[in-house]
Amino acid sequence: MASTDLMRLWRLHQIDAGLIEVRQRAAQLNSGKAQQERLAELEAEAEKHPYRILHAEKTDLELANKTVEDKIKKFETQLYGGTVVNSREVANLEKEIESLKRQRDKGDERLVAILDQLPPLEASHKAISDKLEEGKRAVASARKAAVAMKGELETRYKTLSTERPEAAKIVPPALLGKYEGVRKARGTGMAMVVNRQTCGGCGTALPERIRESAEAGRTVACETCQRILYYTEGLV
Repeated sequence: MASTDLMRLWRLHQIDAGLIEVRQRAAQLNSGKAQQERLAELEAEAEKHPYRILHAEKTDLELANKTVEDKIKKFETQLYGGTVVNSREVANLEKEIESLKRQRDKGDERLVAILDQLPPLEASHKAISDKLEEGKRAVASARKAAVAMKGELETRYKTLSTERPEAAKIVPPALLGKYEGVRKARGTGMAMVVNRQTCGGCGTALPERIRESAEAGRTVACETCQRILYYTEGLV
């Protein structure tokens, strides 16, 4: 059975392992970056889609035709309302109205052509739009989950960081110094004896004398990774 000092050191090791785990999980938080990159690709695809281009042209033509129609009405009001009586001005207005009507008719022809082309393209455009909406929801969900997990990890990290000084204080200085040296070199300073045979840190098969020392509760280290070994039969 492990000595009291080793039990205390093991508690410190568990805190340090917890801090490492928190940092690793924080580094792996999914903020939706992959989904955002895919969204950017889909948005670019949607922007270049013929349906989107034709639909934008349709909107522009409708606005342009409305402007032309308004001008035609304005000039016809002037022409037939008696506000313009000069023959030259009348002739100019008639020419302008005819020109505007040709422009309107040309716009109408293009609109008809666009309206014929849009329906076959709508399904593929809708598929991309649906993927975009699905992607936006995925990004929002990932961000929400990441924010929640970040809060949990920060709380856990603060708790462990607060507990560590007290846990280290009750470990004998010499043992603590050895542990800290190995921890800096290996990332962790202790390892459990697994199945009474191997080092839980590096997986090396332990010599019998090392196993016996660990089982007897003496301070002993793995000869391969130098981690201090901890043996327990379920009593941590």
